[in-house]
Amino acid sequence: MLTVALCTAGAVFAILSLAYIKGMAFVSKHSPDNMVKFHFIMVAVRFMFAVTAVGLYMLFSTNRHETLIFAAFVVALYILMMALTIIIKH
Repeated sequence: MLTVALCTAGAVFAILSLAYIKGMAFVSKHSPDNMVKFHFIMVAVRFMFAVTAVGLYMLFSTNRHETLIFAAFVVALYILMMALTIIIKH
């Protein structure tokens, strides 16, 4: 279960990263005034995914050690994504 969850979380974060990059290009081209709103919405979406994914894994997992590994992985991906957002944004 851990391997499937890690792969799924990684894939979802990759999709969210792609959506961020494409969305940033779209918003900056069509409505640059709404760029700040776009960034806040994407931060909220990524945060909600991370919290929901860890919560669901905690709910369905029976192994505490695997849950901690999954939570650490999701937090690391979230931090990496936020760092990449800052690098791309500036």
